[in-house]
Amino acid sequence: MLSLQGQSHVKTRLLHIIIIWCLSVQESVQQDYENSFDQGLAGIDFDYTVSKPTHLQLYSRASAKHLRIMGRNIDANGSFGDPDARLLFRTNSLEGQITIQGEQTGYFLCINKKGHVVGRKRLKKGGSVSCVFTETINNGYTELKLVQKTEMYLGFNRDGRAMRAQRTRPGVKSVQFLKRSLPESNSDDESSMSSADIYRFYQLIQQMETNNDATRQEDTAS
Repeated sequence: MLSLQGQSHVKTRLLHIIIIWCLSVQESVQQDYENSFDQGLAGIDFDYTVSKPTHLQLYSRASAKHLRIMGRNIDANGSFGDPDARLLFRTNSLEGQITIQGEQTGYFLCINKKGHVVGRKRLKKGGSVSCVFTETINNGYTELKLVQKTEMYLGFNRDGRAMRAQRTRPGVKSVQFLKRSLPESNSDDESSMSSADIYRFYQLIQQMETNNDATRQEDTAS
């Protein structure tokens, strides 16, 4: 029979073996995860970690329809569930930078040096075409501005036509969007609330509470 010291030694060895096994499993899972998404990012010249793509639609407040990526041509005239309105959002997990790709065509949403919204088959760092955006929330709506030129926003007019980025500005309908889930993700039909609609409602409630708190503080001060 082992002494107490011998039993302690065995327990320590077993613990070390279990820890090493857990680390090897974690490394294997992480490698499989990275490989699976690298296959979907062929041709993307990024040197940072990109998240798992999110499948959704982008509803334009100006046109009251959905953004469509139809190869090189892009508009905001898609109906709910339009195949060209199915988008893949990928986010840089470190800096919050976003790329938007058409699920149907594989083209990416970009803005060229003239400010025109265009589709591109591959992403490249630098150059005259910008395909990476940052997202801000303004009154519950999503606004997307270029990383390279932060004064330029993605925008569409009420006819669903893309606006030149030089003519856009934050806080107006033309640059405001709602993220909507795909039809198969909704329990009912188009009238059902998506996660984006719920989030916007939550933001509006928070804004109302903030305004009420400010009013109460002003009343107390007076």
